[in-house]
Amino acid sequence: MPNGSTKPSCVMKNSGPFLFLCEAGPQTGFGHAGRCMAIAAALREKFGCDSVFGFRGALEAENKIKAAGFKTIPVSDFDLWKFSNEGAVVLDLRINLAQSFFSRAKTAGKLLVSIDDPTPNRLHTDLAFYPPVPQFRELKWDEFSGTIHRGWEFIPLRKEFRLPKNPQPIHSIPKILITMGGSDPHGLTLKILQALKSVDGEWQAEVVIGPMFNNLDKIDQITVEHGKKVKLLHDIKDMSLPMQQADAAIASFGMTAYELAACGVPQMLLCLSEDHTRSASALHASGAAVSLGKYDRISDRKLALELQNFISDQNSLKSIAAKAAGLGIGQGATNIASLIMKAI
Repeated sequence: MPNGSTKPSCVMKNSGPFLFLCEAGPQTGFGHAGRCMAIAAALREKFGCDSVFGFRGALEAENKIKAAGFKTIPVSDFDLWKFSNEGAVVLDLRINLAQSFFSRAKTAGKLLVSIDDPTPNRLHTDLAFYPPVPQFRELKWDEFSGTIHRGWEFIPLRKEFRLPKNPQPIHSIPKILITMGGSDPHGLTLKILQALKSVDGEWQAEVVIGPMFNNLDKIDQITVEHGKKVKLLHDIKDMSLPMQQADAAIASFGMTAYELAACGVPQMLLCLSEDHTRSASALHASGAAVSLGKYDRISDRKLALELQNFISDQNSLKSIAAKAAGLGIGQGATNIASLIMKAI
């Protein structure tokens, strides 16, 4: 794995900024754009390379990309993209691109990279990166001629998600972080807050309110019912800070789950889909998280019981935190950026 300390100039023959093609919105979430931003930041910071985003999705997500210092180009149809001077093209999409897209990319001599891609797009790429999830074993690679990199060390996270040098001590009253992504399309935040009404003992919760939430009135109402036990966090600039200060977390599976693991935070996961359920099973099997599976298969009574056991079992929380730290998640964006540069 390239990890030299020097910072080479990003000068490549007949090439310009790296191009990232991705989507983000209330239904797809912000995770795909977030991990592309992490790789783009690593390319900029380690190699001095610029990046642009061919983006389709919510304005809130596009504004986050711009706020990170990257140019965005609105895209209505990715199939029609016209290649010019891109240094390489990184795909983080869940739609099948037309064969003509890849024909034009090949004619233009573009290095193609895919991130955790289950679609046929991956078969046309030169580099493919995956976390160690079970779905990977079901993918067919007969027509693939590129290189696959798979493991915890290839999960692209922003640089702030690292194990704290001095881990926070367990608070006398457990501090629980509740984070359900940027949009929470199925109202899991409300579901958790409702279930916490039945959890005995002392605890405090911080609830992350994402930029695309649409049920804030109901969340505000139940927060008032909880009193001082629940605090809402709006417009978080650095999510690693509340993560590292938490004793445990309740989260929706996605990039957030990997960020929590990188910070060594014990977590309980709810999943939005069968695909997420299977992906979360890898963290569960490693001992780095407790996954409850798909959210709509968990009764309110069962959820309250699971929350009670999770929050109150300090020995289990310490074990989960240690297992999460042992995965070594955190350098994925730099590892991916280094391999892209090596391929170029």
